[in-house]
Amino acid sequence: MDGLNDIVSSFFSGAAVVLTTIALVLGCYFLARRVLHPGQEGDRTLEVAGNMAVRVATLHSLILGLVYAQELDDYKGVRATLLDEAIAISDVFNDAARYGGAVVAPVQEGLARYVAIVVNEEWARLGHRDGLSPRAWHEWEAVYNRVLDLTPANERERYLGNRLKEKTATIARFRQLREAASFGRFSGLFWGPAIIGLIIISTAFYVYRPTRTHLVLFSLFGAYSGVILFFIFAFSNPYANPGKLAPRPFLHLLQGDIGKKLPAPAP
Repeated sequence: MDGLNDIVSSFFSGAAVVLTTIALVLGCYFLARRVLHPGQEGDRTLEVAGNMAVRVATLHSLILGLVYAQELDDYKGVRATLLDEAIAISDVFNDAARYGGAVVAPVQEGLARYVAIVVNEEWARLGHRDGLSPRAWHEWEAVYNRVLDLTPANERERYLGNRLKEKTATIARFRQLREAASFGRFSGLFWGPAIIGLIIISTAFYVYRPTRTHLVLFSLFGAYSGVILFFIFAFSNPYANPGKLAPRPFLHLLQGDIGKKLPAPAP
């Protein structure tokens, strides 16, 4: 049900952005028609405005294309980081069982609590750009201290102990990578030029008469620009709508042996 609500919310958000950019394009066009004189026959106003619009549109599309590609690449990077973190957690969980002894229960139960906090609390914090959960850090710290205190008695335990320390430290690195993706990087440095470029291009259209064909073409330009801007915005925070990335690798862990280590809910 939550997934359906997210889809509906994203659809209406995207439609609102597209309609806003169409209104911006047409509004700038009609305002320029009202304020500026379209020029006289033979004074080459149409040619000058067209050349200027093409040059600005080229720069504008280049900016949008570069930022879109960067945001999409970062979005895919977050998805890969989630999978890598889940694999590291699973490795620590299973290697603790292989090591055996008194370390098994506290490490496995601590990891189970850690994953549950990430899914139920930390994901929402990242969506609101509030950073990582202190409770999740506490659970990770407890697990890390447990593996640091290991005293291997043979070569097998020595290998597993080093592997447990390495994998547990890796989890912290993946956590920090997840947090970095939740913070906006472009803000006014991108949105300012993007909106200003759209306004300049729309204003340059004023030399063309408001025929039905022209208005449809202007609207299509505004709609496509809105779609690109919407997806850039959606990818900018992968933990919140409209481009929310579900913690599926962690949910998968909770559905397996790790989830079985959580205490049973009170009746």
